[in-house]
Amino acid sequence: MHDTETDRIHRLAGIVVDELLATQAGEKVLIVTDVAGMAENGDIVAAITARARVAGAETLLVEMNDNPPGGGEYLPEAVQKMMPGQDIIISLTRTTSAPLPHHRVPIGLVRSNRVRGVFMVKRSRSDLFHESVLEADYAAMSKVANFWQKAFQNGSTVHVTSAAGTDFTASIAGQPSHRSDFAHEAGRMSPVNWGEVYQGPVVGTTNGRFVCDGPILGFDWPKEPVVVEMKDGLATSVTGDPEVSEKLWALIQGNENGANIAEIALGINAKANDHSCNTYKKGLGRLHIAVGNGLVYNQTVDSKIHIDLVMHAPKVEIDGRVIVRDGISTQDD
Repeated sequence: MHDTETDRIHRLAGIVVDELLATQAGEKVLIVTDVAGMAENGDIVAAITARARVAGAETLLVEMNDNPPGGGEYLPEAVQKMMPGQDIIISLTRTTSAPLPHHRVPIGLVRSNRVRGVFMVKRSRSDLFHESVLEADYAAMSKVANFWQKAFQNGSTVHVTSAAGTDFTASIAGQPSHRSDFAHEAGRMSPVNWGEVYQGPVVGTTNGRFVCDGPILGFDWPKEPVVVEMKDGLATSVTGDPEVSEKLWALIQGNENGANIAEIALGINAKANDHSCNTYKKGLGRLHIAVGNGLVYNQTVDSKIHIDLVMHAPKVEIDGRVIVRDGISTQDD
């Protein structure tokens, strides 16, 4: 028997409230959505709200306006002021990812161990109901994530290459490494769809070329690869698919710190193979970088934009040790 839509909604609510957050009676939960999020996924929002209340949590639901044109990562001041004093933040927005994770206020609360949360931002309904969420294999993902995170955490320099032409290096010395994980205690946050091992390069140290032969967040799949040249931690040009590259470069140039190389991440979810960038980038062995806001990755660089660019079949070396070869982990070599 196939699950009904109602079955999937309640399964998703249980994953968020019970599995990822382990919500407890008496905790304060803030759920933030936007107009577009409610229009598409209002029944999911309602189910998560109800599940948190059944757990005994004091639950507040806030529907903010959609991100205004040119608004970047938008989070109204009134919503920012609601966040201190909460135990849990759950963000389910379609037009911005600022309520968690890409804004200084929620990230500051997470980093100071005052809040934990789950983010479900810029994800379509099909993303949320995807097998990478509803049939997540946490044990398998944890095995590979532990190996990669340890390598990043103990490393000084990362070197990424690919047959498509990617070839760049970055310092990671002293930068903490992160991974998708359960948010059962303050200071942790979890995406609804695990997962990644994600790393902030030291600001100003990324140099070389990134060839994006996968999707780009907000731009779908280019008709041909998009090439980002990087020098001293900044994107210096974007070429390739003319329609995508011109728009992307204009967005990077039009936002303060938009050229910052903010993230290097490896996907850990073998079931994350949907067309959508927010799912596809998490596929096992894929790699993405991001430009713009680097606060989540322990950089000090803030920006109104955070744009992921995905590539296939990377070779990843840390201090000369290969941890990924052609998109396959070397943990069992």
